[in-house]
Amino acid sequence: MPESSATAIFFTVALAHALAVSSPGPDFAMVVRQSLANGRSAGLWTALGIGSGISFHVAYGLFGLNWLTQRWPAALDLLGWLGALFLSWIGLQALRAQPGGAQDSAATPPQAHGAGRYFLIGLLTNVLNPKAVLFFVALFSAVVTGPVSLPLKWLLGLWLPLATFAWFALVATLLSDRRLREPLRAHAWLIDRAMGAVLLVLAAAMVWQLLA
Repeated sequence: MPESSATAIFFTVALAHALAVSSPGPDFAMVVRQSLANGRSAGLWTALGIGSGISFHVAYGLFGLNWLTQRWPAALDLLGWLGALFLSWIGLQALRAQPGGAQDSAATPPQAHGAGRYFLIGLLTNVLNPKAVLFFVALFSAVVTGPVSLPLKWLLGLWLPLATFAWFALVATLLSDRRLREPLRAHAWLIDRAMGAVLLVLAAAMVWQLLA
C-alpha cells in the first residue's frame, strides 16, 4: 500500500472515530456518572475499560472477525439486549442514590476490587453497545476498501483505544475536579439519579430499536 494511501486511511479513520467518541452516548453518560458520583479514580478506571472495549471492535473490524455479524446477524440483537439490560441495571442502581451517599474519591484511589469493578463497567458498556459494532463495521467497510498493511492495522489498533481512553480520561478529570465537585457535593445524589435516568433512557432507546 502506498504511504500516502495509508496516511489518508489513518487520518480518515482517526477523524471519524474522534467525532463518534466525543458525541453523547452510553460511554459518555457512564463516565459522567462515575466521575461525579465516585470521583476521579472511578472515572479514570471506567475510561480505561471503555478504551479497552474499543480494542474488541477494532479487532473484528481490522482482523477479519466481523464474519460473526455476517454469518450470525442475530449477534447484533443479542448484544443489543445484553447492553440494554446492563445499562438498565446501572441506571436503576443510580436511581437509588441517597443524600450523603457520594464518596470523595478524587484524591484516594479505590480499592483493588473497586477499580476492577469500574473497569468492568466501562468495558461492558462499550462492548455491549450495538451502535459501536455497527459504527466500526461500517467505518472499516467504507474506508478500508483494499488490502491493509500489517503496520497500519497495528497503528490503528493502538491509536483508537488510546485516543478513546485519553478523551474519556480528560472528561473524568475535568468533572472530578474539586472546584466543580465541591459545589455539587450537596446535590450529588440528585445528579446520580439524573444520570441513572439518562442511562435508562438510552437502554429504552436500544430496546425500541431492537423491537422496531
